[in-house]
Amino acid sequence: MIEENIIHILRDLVRIDSINPTLANGPGEEEISAFVADFLKKRGLSPEIQNVLDRRSNVVVFVPGARHDRPLLLNAHFDTVGVEGMNDPFTLRREHDRLYGRGAYDMKGSIAVMLLLAEYFTQHKPPVDIILTFVADEEDKSTGMEYLLKHWLPAISADPLGGIFLEPTEEQIGVSHKGFVWYEIEVIGKEAHGSRPDEGVDAILPLKAVLEELSRIRSELEIKSSDSRLGHASLHAGTIEGGTALSVIPPRSRIQWERRTLPGEPDKGLEGELNRVVQAVKAVPGNHKVRGRQIFARPPYEVSTESTIVRILKHICPRSRVVGLPFWADSALAGAAGIPAVLFGPVGHGAHAVDEWVSLRSLTRVYEVLRRLITVLPTGVSGDR
Repeated sequence: MIEENIIHILRDLVRIDSINPTLANGPGEEEISAFVADFLKKRGLSPEIQNVLDRRSNVVVFVPGARHDRPLLLNAHFDTVGVEGMNDPFTLRREHDRLYGRGAYDMKGSIAVMLLLAEYFTQHKPPVDIILTFVADEEDKSTGMEYLLKHWLPAISADPLGGIFLEPTEEQIGVSHKGFVWYEIEVIGKEAHGSRPDEGVDAILPLKAVLEELSRIRSELEIKSSDSRLGHASLHAGTIEGGTALSVIPPRSRIQWERRTLPGEPDKGLEGELNRVVQAVKAVPGNHKVRGRQIFARPPYEVSTESTIVRILKHICPRSRVVGLPFWADSALAGAAGIPAVLFGPVGHGAHAVDEWVSLRSLTRVYEVLRRLITVLPTGVSGDR
């Protein structure tokens, strides 16, 4: 019965195009938020649609419990990446245990699980309040989660028990993940005809120094101490551009890179890396100018394995490994806001890929695990302050 319900709900969710419009030509989360809110209303709940940006919406809802002092937060994100190269991405297709479709794995399967948990606990009063949060824009700037933490959650509870973020974790218990920082170097030269090099300043050739310095930094990261769950910090070049035509000396170039960070890494070290790259370009002979800056950053995250939410999840799932995860998630923002957050979600494959699928059996197990966890929460609430 649970499997049939999951398929039914997930089919409707996948049918809705919720591609993040900042990543691809998508409509945003307005339609899917309306669908989820309607589902919850029909179960007797009172969901709130939060308009975060134009056509970008969160949905939040309380499922009232026997206790109101320390609620449990569940979280999933609405948005997906694009569908280029996919065949019929908005139609759920089943092949044995695998459910294919854009977002099935990342992470509409988890939304279906949360909706079924809401339905169950409207009929069976939970021991604590449950806050179900469905957010926009996780795949880009996390404006949905930021809005939730700034405008809504502080007024609801100053001391939540914890949060479970249902990102796909292969049914492992995710207690940490890397952060990231995006950097940019821009080189300014002077345009001239290629036949008159003395009148121009080439802005592309100095990029050689950027690549060489980034390569050195990457090599250093590979031999530094690693995190026991996350491995080494890493660095990779992201984009490079410059020039206007083959016969024109390029007046401008730009290179961007991403630095994946570990819990505990000092900000000064990261600033020092950027300064090293800037100085390397400045040292290249010529009359070019260089500008370096940080574009965007999100922090790494780690929750104590002794927190209540982790201990109970470990008790419910003794065979699940406690792991660090390679991807960033909104759990880092929750953790920074004082909410102990753990990641736990289904088995599948192809997040952001053309062959995305999620395991139906795994979604069913995730549902059963979380239903049991919520049911036993009072046994672990005390002593986690």
